[in-house]
This record gives sequence, structure tokens and C-alpha cells, in this order.
Amino acid sequence: MKKRMVAAASMSVGVMALFQAGCTTVSKPAAKPAADPAAAQNAPQPADYEVRALSGKVAESMYVAGYTYLKVEKDGKATWAAVSGDPKVEVGKEVEVKKGMVLKNFTSKSLNRKFDEIIFSDGLVAHDQAPPISMQAIGGKVAETMDAGGYSYARLEKDGKSVWVALPIMQLKVGQEIEIENAMPMNSFSSKSLNRTFDVIYFASGIKGGQPAGGQTMPPGHPPIGK
Repeated sequence: MKKRMVAAASMSVGVMALFQAGCTTVSKPAAKPAADPAAAQNAPQPADYEVRALSGKVAESMYVAGYTYLKVEKDGKATWAAVSGDPKVEVGKEVEVKKGMVLKNFTSKSLNRKFDEIIFSDGLVAHDQAPPISMQAIGGKVAETMDAGGYSYARLEKDGKSVWVALPIMQLKVGQEIEIENAMPMNSFSSKSLNRTFDVIYFASGIKGGQPAGGQTMPPGHPPIGK
């Protein structure tokens, strides 16, 4: 009788222990790995919007409601851009549009038109800076000379070639050899006093080894001449 009671008691204790162990396993949640803040911070984030630049030849241009709409073509592809202001862009001109926001399916009420894609930009990249003036050294024998409109014009000949120069009024003689160190070329220059257009003529403030007669300077409004 005592042996049966001990066995039953031992079995009850074992079952209770097993039950408790099983409950513990079920009720305790599995531990989650700690998040890596550095990995989360360095993960790529989706862009809020696309930003893009644009360059090519202008195929269409129109100014409406504070924007100049440009259809720019390059490599057989046409892209529209809306540039702030009125930069006076002509069709056929090569332009570079500054980076701007790309909008999809944009409807312009002022144009009553929908664009599948258009880039809104605050302006164009400037490439119109005037190139530096190229000063040249020329010379030769005076073959022809005349004074008109505050200039002394001279046609110089050298190595079988002729070139026209314009200088402040000075005494020049046919057959005289002269040299000019700093001459500025001007294309398609029209002289009203001579009623003549020169394909190219070189302006200078004087000749080498000599000064303009009376210390005169170039007439008012003439482009500056380097020395």
C-alpha cells in the first residue's frame, strides 16, 4: 500500500513538472534580434521627386504666364521644360536647362495642354559670355590711304595679300612701311563717312614707333583698343 502511494505521488509530481515546463515554453515569446540603427540609417530611401538637367536644340518655344515652355530635342528624343521668366530663346538654338523638378502628367491651364513629362527649372545655363578680344600684330606697305570721319584708313600689302586698317588721324604715305602691334579685327564694319563696308578691318590706337598726330584718340563710341 505504501509503495502504491509513493508511486502515485511521484507520478503526480512528474506530470506537474512537465505541465509547468510546457506552459513556460508556450507562453514565453521568442526573442527578436535587436535592430541595427546604423543599417537602418544607411538603407536607401525613396526620393520624394526626380531632379534632372536638360540640354539640346530648341524645337519649340513659347512664353505663357511667367514661364517659357521649351521643347528641347537631343539624340532623336524631345523633352519639354518650363523655364522661369522670358529668356528670349529662339528656335534652333542650343540650350542647357538648369536642374529642375520633373513632373509627370502635368496640365497647364494657361496652355490648355497636358504634358506627359516636363522639367520645371529656374533658368538656363549661361554660355553667352563674350570671348576675349583677339589682338593681333599686322604690318605691310601702305598701298592706299584716306582720311574720313576721324580715322586714317590704310590698305596694307604684304606677301601678296591686302588688309585694311583704321587708325586715329595721322600722316600716312603710299609706299610707307608700318607695323601695328595691337590691332583688333572687326567683321562687316560699315563706314558711313566712306559709304563703304569692309569685310574685315583692323582698328588700332597707333603704329609701332610712332604716335598719332596731335596725340588724338579714337573717335567717341569706338570700342576700346588694347595697348
